[in-house]
Amino acid sequence: MHKNKRWPENCVWPEPVWDGEGVAWEEDDVDPMLLDEDGRELLEIKEYFDTLVEEGRLHEDYSLNEYYEEDDEPGESDDEEEPEEFVPEIGEDYWDDGFNLVAWQDDFSHHVGQLKIEPRGAGEDPVAIVHRVIDYEFVNENLLRQAFTRRAFAVQYGIEGCSEELEFLGDSVLNHIVTREIVGQLMDVDTARTEAPFRAMRREYDEGVLSRIRSQYVCKEYLAQRAQELGLDQFILYGSGEAPTESSREDMMEALIGAVAVDSSWDTKALERVVDNLLCVQLTYPDRFLKETHYDLLGAWHQKRFGCMPSYEVYDLGKRGFGCTIRFRVPENDKGIQTSQRIDVDAGTRSKAREEAAFMAYGFIRNHGLWINLKDAGLVPSLEHSINQLQELYQKKYLDEAPKYEFEQWQGDEWNCDCVCGGVNGYGRGLGKTQAKKRAAYMVLIRLLQSAGICEKSWEEEMWKNTGIF
Repeated sequence: MHKNKRWPENCVWPEPVWDGEGVAWEEDDVDPMLLDEDGRELLEIKEYFDTLVEEGRLHEDYSLNEYYEEDDEPGESDDEEEPEEFVPEIGEDYWDDGFNLVAWQDDFSHHVGQLKIEPRGAGEDPVAIVHRVIDYEFVNENLLRQAFTRRAFAVQYGIEGCSEELEFLGDSVLNHIVTREIVGQLMDVDTARTEAPFRAMRREYDEGVLSRIRSQYVCKEYLAQRAQELGLDQFILYGSGEAPTESSREDMMEALIGAVAVDSSWDTKALERVVDNLLCVQLTYPDRFLKETHYDLLGAWHQKRFGCMPSYEVYDLGKRGFGCTIRFRVPENDKGIQTSQRIDVDAGTRSKAREEAAFMAYGFIRNHGLWINLKDAGLVPSLEHSINQLQELYQKKYLDEAPKYEFEQWQGDEWNCDCVCGGVNGYGRGLGKTQAKKRAAYMVLIRLLQSAGICEKSWEEEMWKNTGIF
């Protein structure tokens, strides 16, 4: 590499090591497990000579102890013999009548400098922040920086290589892992069907539908959205005149996955974990593109109120499946509920664990009347006027979305109606669509009031009387 111009001031990434310059790394500065094979071999050499010092074969300054006597093996002669010249078992390149510690330190520091990026302060170190987000620690942190380096920036500052070399790998890995997740959730091998054992668990999920589900997670829009939600887009290195775009954020996400593939030597478990943390592939409900999950509901609610998504930590429990720890916030309140909350759950898959955690958090917020604020709405629910009352709440900005209704004919003139609004759902049955719609809207009103912690018991009793189903 060679410098074309001075590294930009206040850059989110430290300047790469040029011509051997960089941090003076010491052996205590790095985790041996986060070094490559050459780095670990260098540490083994130092440990070997330290052992010789402990045994007395070398002095504390690593020079040879000429008066050191080894214990004779049984049966050996006591006759005096000329002592053999000492030759170390490893690290001969650093031996000259003593261990050349200075030369070793220079080589070790230089080697680590080729792998590690100088740490920055808490909250400012891009390496540490990305590690927390994706739950993977890089051996070669320069691969990580490359994933965030745009071609224009690389050309401008004389860097030989950019994220494009990694995007191809990441795109392939991304499609592979998401496809595996979909197949594992929605496909099965039926040994009783000898003519065609591999099939979808539900007939309606044909190739076209499965492709649409996969495209949700690998498309430019979703990858760019996740890059922003996770705060990773702040680390992209743009060239002069470049502006952030959905495409640049998508490229970074693919390159980051590709960097993990190279750094981990294509470790399948590491890649699955990283893709899961980056994309949150939720297949608890296969028709996710038609209906919202609790993960979606809670995420939208949390983002609007606190400007961030809840934090999900998913971990492997072995035969028990997966665990998920969700950390989320609730509004300040007079109920004695702390604003920071944590819930831990177990489930069979990563996506189910995350969905279950979101469901538990969603229920916690609603059950404590903190989901929505309707205290000043002055609402007294009425079955007869429920449709208009629900629409009025939306128009007055108490609700983020307009109520949605779906109808299904039951028997004769009877209709079922499902209503979704404000993160809750309701249903009703009646003679004709209008009656069914009123009953569904009324149930949503009552559940919204429950979510706000201001529902009277008589209102809830009235709701169950008027579903038309019992």
